[in-house]
Amino acid sequence: MKLLVVSDSHRFDDDLVRVVNKYKNQVDMMIHCGDSSLPLDDPLINEFDIAVQGNHDFDPFPKFVVKNGILVTHGHYYDVYSGYDKLIQLCHENHASICFHGHTHVPTHQIHDGIHFVNPGCMMMNRGSYGFGTYVLAETNPFEVHFYHHHTDEICDEILDEGLELLEEFKEIVRNYELSKNKA
Repeated sequence: MKLLVVSDSHRFDDDLVRVVNKYKNQVDMMIHCGDSSLPLDDPLINEFDIAVQGNHDFDPFPKFVVKNGILVTHGHYYDVYSGYDKLIQLCHENHASICFHGHTHVPTHQIHDGIHFVNPGCMMMNRGSYGFGTYVLAETNPFEVHFYHHHTDEICDEILDEGLELLEEFKEIVRNYELSKNKA
């Protein structure tokens, strides 16, 4: 099954419309991992087969959706800045071997406990030195994922190493914050 996966478009709709129109007849499923900032009845968000609640979504989207062994969530309910422990548990509880999420604005593909965790990055602009947004095209069998530049549609998988470094920095910041909170 071929998937288009986006996240964190934050009403930056020009690129989202363009990407949806480019791929809607080329993929089997379109997924939005939250923070579209669009209402539930918006025609653009209704193009997606799955759309979930982000921390900047005000309508009651679902916290997560499971379909065909794929779990989709935004990530903020499961503390993705601290790691994947809560998402690993959620995936096991729901028999999911693939998890798509957003929230960090950092494109990544990691495997933990046999589960593929993919953050497509932000459709606006990712955190990192490269200064552009990304989206994902994935194939489920066998699992394959590629990251694409949100304007040029060129593959940009080379940014993933920087994303992993950024997430480690975030984890350390969150750890230090939690420690200082506990001491107070």
